[in-house]
Amino acid sequence: MSGGALHVHQATVGELQTAASTVLAPLAVTAPRAGAGTGVGAGEFRADIDAAAVGRAAVARIRGSGHLVQRSARAISSTDPELLKITLHGSPEPAAADQGGNQSRAHSGDFVVFDMTRPYRLAVADGCDVMAVGISRTELGRHADSVAARAARRLPADTGAQAVLAMFLQGLGRHLDELAGPAQTHAGDALVSLLLAAFTETEPGRTDTATELVDRIRVYALANISDPSLCVDSVAAAHGISARQLHRLFHRAGAPFAAWLRGERLARIRRDLLDPAHDGRTTAAVAARWGLHDPRHLSRALKSQCGRTARELRLERR
Repeated sequence: MSGGALHVHQATVGELQTAASTVLAPLAVTAPRAGAGTGVGAGEFRADIDAAAVGRAAVARIRGSGHLVQRSARAISSTDPELLKITLHGSPEPAAADQGGNQSRAHSGDFVVFDMTRPYRLAVADGCDVMAVGISRTELGRHADSVAARAARRLPADTGAQAVLAMFLQGLGRHLDELAGPAQTHAGDALVSLLLAAFTETEPGRTDTATELVDRIRVYALANISDPSLCVDSVAAAHGISARQLHRLFHRAGAPFAAWLRGERLARIRRDLLDPAHDGRTTAAVAARWGLHDPRHLSRALKSQCGRTARELRLERR
């Protein structure tokens, strides 16, 4: 999200969907009981939405009728920002979260994380009061994966850093309009630091130098992922280390560099093949967009990593 604050009061379901998709990424929002004869129907649905950029994060507060938020595989595009969504629930009734096989019921005072690069569902009840933070994975650095690993699992905010973060977010929700200039930037920095404190167990000042270097290499590789010449030798040279050192670093991190890079490229190719915006591109052109110019083994690699060939992926969403 960029620009000024967003305020929509007494919003309809459609207006909430538009606002949520603008602040974060394409989402489907429905009132599950619409037309059921009891409870909240589509015509009775109302929600208040307040949102603003805080530093490099997007922060929103949603209050009102019960609804279901879904991020479907079909809605996920390779052009979407790679965001994590952190929600803080203040509703009287528990919310139901579901992502990647993890399911939980978030009570008032609980945090829940969602990885916006994967499908998820979040159902909230009438009288909902939800704070949502959308933040790029790059802002969390090497901690992004550990935060994302908590997807759809409730994290109580009753003690320690979690309680401090909850109080901070509640204050943001009340004063979003009052932050501008340097104050907004400093508040954004504080938000990132509190998120890391609440969702990781890493102590400040104890970062491993080798881990930092792996993080820098990954950021460099992702920034140049469309370059077909990107390889162990070129990346090692760009960071002033030998190819053997790079191999050793990534072996300790859990996966060889070449395998990690191929996995990142295949994940983006998969997203493009599922995205109708790329229907005019051949599979070879989609692969070339992400630095793979030899498509002969592409379908086999996609089948191995994603469970579908390139052709099956495109047929799957039709």
